[in-house]
This record gives sequence, C-alpha cells and structure tokens, in this order.
Amino acid sequence: MSACTQLPVKPPIEEYTGYEVPPAPPKEEIEDEQPKISIIEILSSEAEKFSLKGNYQDALFAYNQALSQASEDEKPSLIFRIELVLSKTPTKEIEEFIDIKNIHIPRPLLLYWFGLNYALENNAVKSKEVLEIFLFQYPDHPYYSDAADLVDVIKKSLFNRDTIGCLLPLTGKYAVFGQRALSGVQLAIQELSKKYSREFKLIIKDTQANPDLAVEGVRQLHQKNVAGIIGPLLAVNQAGREAERLQIPIIALTQKSDFPLQGDYLFANFITPEMQVQTLGAYLFLKLGIKKVAILYPNEKYGKKYMELFWDIVDEYDGEVVGVEPYDGKKTDFAEPIQKLTGQFFPVPDFLKPEAVEPENNAALYEDQTIDLLQIAIESETQEENEEEKIQIDFDALFIPDSPSKVNLILPQLAFNDARGMYLIGTNLWHHKSLLKEAKGYNKHTIITDGFFDGSQNPVIVQFVKKFESLFDTKPKFLEAISYDTASMLFLTAMDETIDSRQTLKDSLQGKRIFEGVTGNTIFDKDGIAHRELFLMTIKKGKFVEINR
Repeated sequence: MSACTQLPVKPPIEEYTGYEVPPAPPKEEIEDEQPKISIIEILSSEAEKFSLKGNYQDALFAYNQALSQASEDEKPSLIFRIELVLSKTPTKEIEEFIDIKNIHIPRPLLLYWFGLNYALENNAVKSKEVLEIFLFQYPDHPYYSDAADLVDVIKKSLFNRDTIGCLLPLTGKYAVFGQRALSGVQLAIQELSKKYSREFKLIIKDTQANPDLAVEGVRQLHQKNVAGIIGPLLAVNQAGREAERLQIPIIALTQKSDFPLQGDYLFANFITPEMQVQTLGAYLFLKLGIKKVAILYPNEKYGKKYMELFWDIVDEYDGEVVGVEPYDGKKTDFAEPIQKLTGQFFPVPDFLKPEAVEPENNAALYEDQTIDLLQIAIESETQEENEEEKIQIDFDALFIPDSPSKVNLILPQLAFNDARGMYLIGTNLWHHKSLLKEAKGYNKHTIITDGFFDGSQNPVIVQFVKKFESLFDTKPKFLEAISYDTASMLFLTAMDETIDSRQTLKDSLQGKRIFEGVTGNTIFDKDGIAHRELFLMTIKKGKFVEINR
C-alpha cells in the first residue's frame, strides 16, 4: 500500500470540453456497490460440497453453524437444505448427531428423519420405535400426521396374523408343565389348520422358567412379527414388561390377578381364586338358598387367601359366616378346630395346661400360586378311628380350601365328631381321584369347582377329550385345556379381516369377544382379566359328576 501512495497523481482536466465532468464518487460508495458474500452463503456452499462428496455429517455441521447465525428470514431456506441432507444421511450418523449438545438444527427434525431413514433401511422395528418417540414428544409438529401414518403402516407390516409365539418352560424343573401346555396349543393349531384350510404357525421359545430367557424370548418373537404370544407360566411380570414395551399382545397362563393391570397389551387366562369363590357363592346362595356357612382352613398362605375371598363372597350375597377356624396343615389330628366349629370344644383350664411349646414355623403351601396349583403332590396319610358322638351344627355348608391329602383326613374326622349333613365345599384341588377312594363314604354332599371337567357331556368338550386322547394317549386336564383355548382364541381373533395390527388385535380382545371354548365361555375385560363361569361337580357312585345349573 505504501508503494501505491508514491505514484504520480493524474492532474485534473483544466480545459472545458463542452461536457460537464461529473465529480468522482466517494470511496465508500464504490465499496458499497460491490456484491457482498455473506457468511451464511459461504457455509451453505461448503455444506453442499460436503454433501456432494457423501460427507453428510460435515455437511450437517456446516449447516448447523450457518443456522446459528441466520436471521429468521434466512432460516426456512436453510431448514429446507438441511432436510435434503438428512434424507440421505445414514441413521448411524444421525444418531451420533442427535447426541451432540447445543445443536441448532431442531431436534424434532433430526428425530423425524432418524425414524424415517430406519424405514428406508428396512428396519421397521427401529423405525416404529423412533417415530413413536417423535409422536409422543412433538404432538404439534407439522410432520406429526406423516409420522403417524407411517407408524400405522409399520404396525401392519409387523403383524403376521397366521403366526403366534409361545413362551413355555420346556426344559428344567418345570418342563412337565410346559410340555403339557404345549400339547394343548399343538392340538389347537392342528384343528384350526384343518378346519380353515390354512397353515397356522407356532414359534416356540423355551424359557426354562428363567426371567432373562423369558424377556429375550419376547424380543425374539417380536422380531419374528408374531401376532401375539401365549405364556409364560413363570416369570410373567418380566416377560409382560417387555411385551408392553414392544406393544405385543401377550396372554400369560397365570392366576396372578394383578398381571394384566401392568399394561394395555397384557392378558391373563387361567383359573383364579376369585373365579372359584364367585362360582361357588353364586351356586350356594342363589341356587341352593343357603344362609349360613363355616370355614375350616389351613393356617398358611393358600388357605388364608381363600378364607378371606370366600368370606367376602358370603357378605356379597348377604350370607352369614357362623364359624371360622384355622388348623395346622402339618398335623393329622383336626379334632380341636372341628370341635370349635361345632361348639363341642371345651378348653383345658390354665392350671392343667402343659408348658408352652414354641410353635412350628409353617412355610406357605404355595410360593407361586400358578405353579402351586399344578404341583399339589398326593400324600398318603394314616387315619385314626374314632367313636361317634351326635351333635347339632348351625351351618349348612363347610368350606375347606386345601389339598386332597388333607381333605382325605379331615372328612372322616368330621364324621367322627358327628359334623354331618352339611354341604362340603372345595376348590379345584379337590378334583382329584384320591378323593374318590381315600374319602369314600365321607365325600357325600360335596360341591367342587374347577376350570375344566373331562367328564362333561358338553359335545364340544367330548370331542376335545376324544381328539386329545387319540393324539397324546392321555386325558387332558385343565392346563392342556386352557392352553388349547388360549391358542384358539388368539388365532381366531387375528383371522378377522378387520384386525390388521397388534393394536387392533389387543383392542378386539378387550371386552369385545366372547370365546366359546372347552374351559367355558371366556371374555376379557378392558383390563385384560379373563372372566368365565367355572364348572361345578359333585360325587355320585364313586365318580365326579357335573352339576347342571
């Protein structure tokens, strides 16, 4: 610049030429007339170069810097260019970009294209997952309806109406129960495939009764696009949480009444204590007109639960509980609680009582009610002979919620103490052949409830028993029957042409369909809890006989 100042200055024109020479413009005006190149244009140009080279992440960084300096009028154009880059950016790079702090590119825009590009990469599961986050977090975004439409399409693509999953313990400690349940499901598939001339499929995952395997099984079945899942028998809460997260209908074979309340996609289909006392109560108080009852129960978890539920149902029907006595389930002598119920027990005076002995610590009969229902072992016990003594009792029915091994001891002792003539009320545990033999002569006037009766004359049940016995060379019990019904229920609902996604399958199961099965007519309420009227039985001529209501 210093050299430029030494050049000779051109002298001004002194002679008049006839034209007016305009004065030279100021230096500032000359500079203003030169075109400006803004920082926004420079950064945008660099971003376009990066994009052309396939370097989309650097292109986004350049546009991000431009956006940070742009005016409100310049931002729409930049957003448009950013979306062009995002449409070509791999999901892995968008995911890395989303996690960077203080980014000026709007997060909903990144999230939308993140989910959209997963779909373009044929990863429907991740696309649905990301877009549902977008829909939840940004309900007012202009792209909301587009994202919602895409999620609906993905849901339908993930729904294979002819395939269901199955979670059962097929190896390990509880394998025998898993195998029994599986036999019921297999018969259902065979019958439905034959009836509707289409191939129904079952994808089985062995849980080994392990919570981690149950959760992993849900994930794998989700990836296989099954319409829904049957099971598990155990680890239901862990599997249920994963099924709810993935929004896949799951019908667990559990009597845990709180399980379906943990999510919209969770269902439970089994015989429950509530079902049993409700069925018994309706028959005793409405059909038979009974007014007064007594309860004799084991002082353990199972007995206490049924005692409380039965007492509640008595109150519901305005009946009267005139006696409630617990007993020690480890003992074989039940004279004292029986005599207390019948009013014949006279306590020993304090001065004649022996020194107090520390009571035994009674473990709960059933740690997990679902498996306890299946695991009742038949014990052989000796019975003591007693002399009869006539008394008067003031109740019409006696409820004893216990296993056959204890009932077989209690019934003869009731007769010994002359507690006769009342109805003997039992849970499904009484439905066992040992009660026919070991308590023979003492099992009259029994009323037993259960979720399945293989001796029913119902044509549907007769055909089911016949087919099952022919295929597996054994008669089905409740576990086989409920598994058969659950599989049939899922497939028949999914077959409906109006059902096109897991969500519509779930909605259809919740309180809209009555399923007629071998375990009775079943309907799920809006919470996913199954409701059905159970079977009632009595004993006649040494056999269980269905009570017609």
